Amino acid sequence: MKMNAGGQIFQAQTYPSPRTSWRAVAVLTALYWFGTLDRQVAALLLPLIKADLQLTDSQVSLIPGLAFGLAFMVMSLPIGWLVDRVSRRAILFAGVLMWSLAAMGSGVSRTFGQLLGARAVVGGAEATINPSAYSLMSDFFPPAKLTLPMSIFTLGGNLGSGTSFMLGGAVIALVSSAGGVTLPVVGTLAGWQAAFVITGLPGLILAFLVWTFPEAPRQKPATPVADNATFGELGQQFRRHPGFYLMHNLAFAMIMGFAVGLQSWNSAFLTRHYGMPLAQIGFWLGLTQVLSSLMGLWFHGWAVDRLFGRGRHDAHLIYFGAMCLLACPFGVAAYLVDNAVGTIICYNIAYFLVMAFASIGPAALQIATPGRLRGKATAVYMIVLSLLGTILGPIVIAAFTDGLFQDEAMLGHSMALFAGITTLLGALFCWFGRGPMRRAVAQQMGA
Repeated sequence: MKMNAGGQIFQAQTYPSPRTSWRAVAVLTALYWFGTLDRQVAALLLPLIKADLQLTDSQVSLIPGLAFGLAFMVMSLPIGWLVDRVSRRAILFAGVLMWSLAAMGSGVSRTFGQLLGARAVVGGAEATINPSAYSLMSDFFPPAKLTLPMSIFTLGGNLGSGTSFMLGGAVIALVSSAGGVTLPVVGTLAGWQAAFVITGLPGLILAFLVWTFPEAPRQKPATPVADNATFGELGQQFRRHPGFYLMHNLAFAMIMGFAVGLQSWNSAFLTRHYGMPLAQIGFWLGLTQVLSSLMGLWFHGWAVDRLFGRGRHDAHLIYFGAMCLLACPFGVAAYLVDNAVGTIICYNIAYFLVMAFASIGPAALQIATPGRLRGKATAVYMIVLSLLGTILGPIVIAAFTDGLFQDEAMLGHSMALFAGITTLLGALFCWFGRGPMRRAVAQQMGA
């Protein structure tokens, strides 16, 4: 038994067997892999979509940004509310089926409006994966062992992002050589359309894997309380620890913007400045991203768990702030060097250093937040990441190019400026969030 600062007495949490817990992580990772596969393939396809639909940089930036991110943000709150109340496996099952169908719908879109609508449905449906997975894993693993499974889960997203470039490039090359693909009812598809259809298809089968592991029992207070927490209670938690939630959310939103913004424009940059064909861009960006993910994510998770296990209750923000500072010069240099090889190398070093934002950020949030509020807290966190990262990341780079530099040839300067700003702000927010995180974790652990 233990008592928190709010006076509630909690029973010691019991967890499922390691075998069951890691089986759940494997399924969640696979779902995240294929969800991100569809999400990120749009970044490779932007030059083809822009040319085919005759769009400007600002218009095409809405496809991976506003269309996906706004729907993701809007759906995060109701999904977070559901995560704390109903079966998280059922939420995931419905979400995976819906985003897979919408992804395939992206491939049969014929107009800019149709494509934006399809990407919006993908975004709304994919808002199910993170709150559900984070909540499940925090009930499968104790706090001191949570960051590693979170990192494995994040690996799925990074592998999906990397393989989306490789698969998308291969599909583009194949379809281009064949002169297009003709399907019954929908007719002939261009390379970018076929890539969307192919990457969306696996989810229709993988969705059923959620029934291969049980729901983890949620932590319950020993003293009688209402079964379902409210957003009012979440507001009280935020007011108790405003410094932690503000600095934490802003820090990881900056790096979400770094990742989404740069990934959205990498293929356009390499095409414009070095004349690389998209199939070649897809192969090299995909291969290097997969390799950096395989090498880095397990290490980041292991390192943070060791720091936290030694009593550093601000380990997540200390570690990630340092990674942001290390990534800054490489992120800037990636778009100022004078050859494509240098761009890919510098970008991947920066990406290697900050890739764990998708595991370290949620792990810190779960550890510092009462179990019955985690779904809602994650929903708010995902809204902040969607608004400042997913939506604004690609748009800000386009605004730098169209408004500040007023020259499409200056895209690299826009990306370098954006990389420097986001990594430095991420480090600054982590620094100011350390003390508040220590206090939030101490209260949650009953210290």
